[in-house]
Parts: sequence; structure tokens; C-alpha cells
Amino acid sequence: MDQEVKIQQYVLLAKGTRGRGLTEIIAKATADAGVFGFGELMDVPSIKELQGSDLAPHFALLQLFAYGTWSDYQANATSFPALTEQQVLKLKQLTVVSLAASQKVLPYSQLQASLQIGSVRELEDFLINHCFYTGIIMAGKLDQKQGCLQVHDVVGRDVRPEQLPELVQRMAKWIAAGDELLRAIELRVAYATATNDAARQHREELEARVEEVKRAIKAEARSAEGMGGLEDATLLDLMDEDRIGGMGGVGLGLGGLEGPGPSGSGMRGERASGRPKSRRR
Repeated sequence: MDQEVKIQQYVLLAKGTRGRGLTEIIAKATADAGVFGFGELMDVPSIKELQGSDLAPHFALLQLFAYGTWSDYQANATSFPALTEQQVLKLKQLTVVSLAASQKVLPYSQLQASLQIGSVRELEDFLINHCFYTGIIMAGKLDQKQGCLQVHDVVGRDVRPEQLPELVQRMAKWIAAGDELLRAIELRVAYATATNDAARQHREELEARVEEVKRAIKAEARSAEGMGGLEDATLLDLMDEDRIGGMGGVGLGLGGLEGPGPSGSGMRGERASGRPKSRRR
């Protein structure tokens, strides 16, 4: 059953009870394994009336379980009613809660002295069975090498009225720190947004510039292809004219060779002029 539900049951019982019947409610509530906060029960008018009566030690016992430790009980044991075994266990559990709330690393030696436990083995068994398994310490571990208890999370206890101003001040500082952190986060978000917008604009401008350069290159390529085609056509025409002219000259030359003139020097059997006749012997 949830702790809030349990304490509300004790509160309802206390509202309808007077005198010695309240002592039984206090005894049951302080021995209940599922209840670790007693402030609401102390605020019941009938419970407050015990302070000025012969039942005042029972109200003091309720205060002890709300704010005190095992050491506080040992120092003033005669001021409280005798504790049952369940109440002793509960008060030692609450002692661990108080120590864990003030420091996150608890040496075994400190725990042994506060709980009056002799051996390390007995202490570790107590922490495992009555703190970890019962949900008193909600997160943590035993460091046997360093001889300490490392506490990450623990249940809360009631706050003494005289501690409220300090608690309010600490909460105000925490809220102020949270507001400052929120402003810093908002500034970082605004900076990131502005940087992202600038980067996107730069990218768009760069892409537009790239497209512009591509279009210019394509236009130059098309112009170069047109000029190249014209030069090729002109060169081809010139080559054709040269070929035609060369063939005409060859034809005339051949014609002159094939059609000998009257004084052609290539006639067979005709001596060249001015050459002496040969003599036969």
C-alpha cells in the first residue's frame, strides 16, 4: 500500500480518538514498515493535545520518528516509551535516511557508530535487507573495496519547523538557478536558429551561383560548337578547290607527253641533232 494512503488511515483514526487510545495509533504508525513520514499525524489536533498531558512521552516518540535518529534515542532513552523490535528497526532505517540525505558517500565506520552495529558483515546485511530491499535506499551500492555506502537516491523525511526558512531559501536559489539555466538554453536555441538560417541562405545563394555558372558554360559550349562548324566548312571548301586545281595541271602534263610534236626528242630511232654518226669498221 502507498505510504500516503497508510498515513491518511492513521490520521483518520487519530481524529476520532482521544487520550490513551492515541498512544496505540502512534505505536502502530511508528512500527509500520511502509510509513516514513509523520508530519500529517502530528498536525492532528488530538495528537497535539498530548504535549501538555501525562502522555507527552508518546508525542515525543512521534517527534523522534519524524525528525530524530537512533543516536537521539540512545541519548534520551528514558524520555521515551520503550521501543518494540519493529520500532528499533524503523528508527535505525530512518537514521540511515538522515545520513544519506546529508552526504552521498557514507563510510562503514560512520554507519556502524550511528547504528551501533559491531561487524561489517552485520552492517552490510542490514543495509541490503532493510534498506535496499525495503525501498529505503532507492538507488545506491555497497563499495566493499572502499568500505563505504554510495547513495544515489533515498526516501525523504519530515522537516523540522525551524528548518523551513533555510529550506525556502535553498528552494529559491534552486529556482533562480533553474531560471538562469532556462535563459541560457533559450539563448543557445536562438543562436542555433540564426546560424541555421544563415547557413541555409548561404547554401541557397551558392546553389544559385552554381546554376548560373552551369548555364554560362553551356552557352559558351554551344557558341563554340557553332564557330567550329563554320571553320570546318570553310576549310573543306578550300581543300576541294586545291584538289580540282591540282588535277587540271596533271592532265595537261600527261597530254603533252602522249602527243609528241614534230621535233619531239622522245622519237625512237631519231638521233639528236649535232650528234656525229657512228662509223662501222
